[in-house]
Amino acid sequence: RVGASTLLSALQVGMYNKIPGDGREFCVCSSTAVKIRSEDGRNVSEVNISPFISNLPFGKNTECFASPDASGSTSQATNIMEALEMGAKTLLIDEDTCATNFMIRDDKMMELVHKDKEPITPFLYKVKTLSKQGISVILVVGSCGDFFDVADTTILMDSYSCYDVTNRAKQIAASRATNNGALAASRASFGNVTPRCPVGTAFNPNNGKITVRSKALIAYGDVELDLSGLEQIVSKEQTNSIALALQRLTALENGSKMTIFQVLTQLNALLDHEGLEALTNGQFDGSLARPRTFEIAGAINRLRANESFVQLK
Repeated sequence: RVGASTLLSALQVGMYNKIPGDGREFCVCSSTAVKIRSEDGRNVSEVNISPFISNLPFGKNTECFASPDASGSTSQATNIMEALEMGAKTLLIDEDTCATNFMIRDDKMMELVHKDKEPITPFLYKVKTLSKQGISVILVVGSCGDFFDVADTTILMDSYSCYDVTNRAKQIAASRATNNGALAASRASFGNVTPRCPVGTAFNPNNGKITVRSKALIAYGDVELDLSGLEQIVSKEQTNSIALALQRLTALENGSKMTIFQVLTQLNALLDHEGLEALTNGQFDGSLARPRTFEIAGAINRLRANESFVQLK
């Protein structure tokens, strides 16, 4: 699979234009494609992760899950649910940056640990149900052939060249015992994506100071906002714009029923009409570049703020 992760890295920025000679001019993807990874320690605010996680110890609610220090599996589930909440139609996933226990669970482990005792429904079991929702998945794997059972197309990377080996993969899958859990789960529904409403007052920077320190780090008041998990941010100029967009949330009225999707769709329309000057009260700022709504949402979701969201029931 030499070259698979490299290809995915090119695809994840495939919605941006490239200069001639870049080498990635024809490596393109949908503007609604979102890179998904695990992210130990990230903040989570009121996200419904129950399609993937349930039966947590001590009865912790996964339909309205919150944590200042999410695990690898809960963070990856959160990243998927937040992407779907914002309208993602393609998920880009590399097993190298995933939580293994979130991705797969073979029949031997199922026999040892009954599903009633296991809180995680593996991603393997959910791929087909996502497809029924019109969500595509591009997944880089090199360690688990169980995904052959659920793959529509299989591409082999050999020395950075692509080969369609779908028929061979299907033959291999048919000749071996299938993952019964995956096949059974594929007939079920995916579950619910619960919309959330940002609470404007939660986004006031405590000391009033906001500094963009790098492409992946914003000092937002006295909070360090880590954006390293948002791999599709490509420049510090985009992060500058994200920091300004965050401040706009403070204008939301108390009790607003606008969801994060609606808020950022409205902002996106404003940027279409007025350009980046919409973030700077009409003043030109050459240090800005336009981010996607997915990355703005990603920053909002990762900000460590008390009671920053309420679910819209």
